[in-house]
Amino acid sequence: MQLEDKEYWKSLINMSLSKFFILQTLSRGPIHGYALLEKMREFTRGCCTPTYATIYPILNSLAKGGYASVKAEATGDRKRKIYELTEKGKKAYQEALEVWREVLPYLNQVVREN
Repeated sequence: MQLEDKEYWKSLINMSLSKFFILQTLSRGPIHGYALLEKMREFTRGCCTPTYATIYPILNSLAKGGYASVKAEATGDRKRKIYELTEKGKKAYQEALEVWREVLPYLNQVVREN
């Protein structure tokens, strides 16, 4: 652990935000993994965007936990998994959103003061 290393802090923040951003993107409707990552990259302008190696384990854990459903879609030679939030997933996203809304004013205050 290198607390004075910028990449350490970026990695820590990315890990914390990845699941939240995935839930946020899924809350807008069904989507496959590649499109989800592209939407997140566009939304975050490249900052805090998870990698493929990060999103698929999160998507799998959301599906396994009943927070997202998965449907197979075949387009030509390619098979894609389409992810969609379940009611449980929508509730989880709303809870996460509430927590972020509570924390952000304090985080903004600390960042502005320094």
